[in-house]
Amino acid sequence: MTDKEKILKCTDQALRYLAIREHNEFELKTKLLRKNYDAETVNKVLENLKKDSSLSEERYVTSFIRSNNRRHPEGKSLILQRLASKGTDRSVAQKITHNIYTEEYTDDLICRLIENLIRKGKAENLKQAITKHGFSANEITRAMSQHTGNENSADTCRTNFT
Repeated sequence: MTDKEKILKCTDQALRYLAIREHNEFELKTKLLRKNYDAETVNKVLENLKKDSSLSEERYVTSFIRSNNRRHPEGKSLILQRLASKGTDRSVAQKITHNIYTEEYTDDLICRLIENLIRKGKAENLKQAITKHGFSANEITRAMSQHTGNENSADTCRTNFT
């Protein structure tokens, strides 16, 4: 097989992975190497995919945060740990999380978490439970004061996390 054919085949495989969901460079490289593509071919393919914006660390981080928080609300510190464990570029992860985790977004996540914990009958030690999800004491205090200070708190806590 020629180098050109290897690159085309590897690119096709990479695009199939990316069609399913966003990947970061580390994940995609690992998957392609496991498919027995040589490192030189994989590196060329990854560079080409980055150049044509098919592979984007920023999109991956954004997608990961939104998807993860839809299922399990987590604070910025825990999300950054999860992204680091997936080999995500640290500076990109920090920049994107800083942009996404506004006060309003964080308060909404905590509010949803409070509702989930209450619904599951785990209302004791709410602050401790929420801290385990990666939120700071200041964030928890701010969000809880908004949650409990509003008669219509269930309505104000509902946010579309898309």
